[in-house]
Parts: sequence; structure tokens; C-alpha cells
Amino acid sequence: MGDSHTHGLAVLFFALRDFKAINTRFGHDAGDGVLVEVARRLGEAVRDGDTVARYGGDEFVVLADGLDAAGAHTAAVWMQDRIHLPIPLGDQTVRMHAGVGIAWAQCGTAPADILRAARGFSS
Repeated sequence: MGDSHTHGLAVLFFALRDFKAINTRFGHDAGDGVLVEVARRLGEAVRDGDTVARYGGDEFVVLADGLDAAGAHTAAVWMQDRIHLPIPLGDQTVRMHAGVGIAWAQCGTAPADILRAARGFSS
């Protein structure tokens, strides 16, 4: 969808940065808690009707329908900001960073190809 005024299904792919360091430093239970908190924050950041899913270990996908390119970018930045807020871990806090990629679902394009495109931009 090259036309910035076209609205469609945006696929936002979030990859947490340095997540393995959380598991190493604080343990896997703490890492699981961070993933739950990131998922909660993404769930609160999306509109009614949008979908949040954990894609893999430290990756999340948001499906947001009816956005144009500017709206998808604004939504992605908003969600990145929510992810970056401090997360309490015992008597300490951590801040997660996430790379984000955006792709557009189009008729005839395999879902795996759309996710691969969005994932490639999150690097």
C-alpha cells in the first residue's frame, strides 16, 4: 500500500531488545513477568477491534485495521513508548526497548510473507 492515504490492515511487529539479559540477570520467572507486562501494555494501547498476539519468545504482533501510513506510524511510536515505561522487578526496575516494523496485509499475500516483511523492518 504505497499510497499514504489508503487505509488497510497494518501489521505492526515488535521485537524486544536485549530481552535475554533480563532472563540472565533476573531469572526466567522475571522474564516471563516482563513479557506479561509488555503484552498488557500493548493490549491497553490498541483500539477496540485491534488484535495483539505474542509471536515468539520476545516478539509481538499487532493487527490494526483501518489505518493509513501516518496512523500506523503514530500507533507504533505510541506502543513503543508504552513498552519503554519502567517495569518493576522486585526492588529494581527495567526499561524494555522494542524495534518495530510495519507491513500491510493485502489480498493474495500469504500471512507468513506479511509477517516476514514486518519482521524485517523491526531489525
